[in-house]
Amino acid sequence: MRTQLEGKAYVERYVHTLTHELKSPLAAIRGASELLQGDMPQEQRARFAGNIERESDRLQQMIERLLNLARVEQMQALEDEQQVAVAALIDELLLAQGTRIDGAGLQVRQRIPAGLRLLCDPFLMRQALANLLDNALDFTPQQGALAFELERDGERVALSLFNQGQAIPEYALGRVSERFYSLPRPGTGRKSTGLGLNFVAEVMQLHGGALAVDNVEGGVRVRLWLPARRLT
Repeated sequence: MRTQLEGKAYVERYVHTLTHELKSPLAAIRGASELLQGDMPQEQRARFAGNIERESDRLQQMIERLLNLARVEQMQALEDEQQVAVAALIDELLLAQGTRIDGAGLQVRQRIPAGLRLLCDPFLMRQALANLLDNALDFTPQQGALAFELERDGERVALSLFNQGQAIPEYALGRVSERFYSLPRPGTGRKSTGLGLNFVAEVMQLHGGALAVDNVEGGVRVRLWLPARRLT
């Protein structure tokens, strides 16, 4: 009975948070579509059409991240563990974001040893690192810097990502990995789904590790702490 009640509460919580988060983009889409039904200059019409496209992308991203997060939260243990070449995985993610990186004139340093392999769930780790990179790009200014590195601390190792930029406000530093918590993006003032870092934290827990986010000189550093035995 306890298991059933906890499962019911879990579903109710997700339905509540999902419906709350969907209201804003749906309202924007509906408003823009209503306005497009009237006469207006072509430039204004293009702007409203762009709003619909952006909010639709936001809805799609939110749904996909919620589904991934729900899957991770229900997992009791890792289902698929393989040896993954970390440097190659990071290079692949950087290449996927190449247009965005080049457009902002960012300087990227990748200091992960080429032969390093990590015992992990390939899909979950790829998505976790993709979320970190996407988040870092949101907060890195034009001509700024990003750096992937490996840190060791006794029986732990960390894959770290530094991004140049403003420090996270003290009131938000301990909340950035909370579900649906998000800070406004510099330049646009828009917030993300607030699911990216929460997903990363859940993935780290499944791997016996932890997520750490800290302000450092010149920017922010995010570290994925993992048991050293997972690295070869």
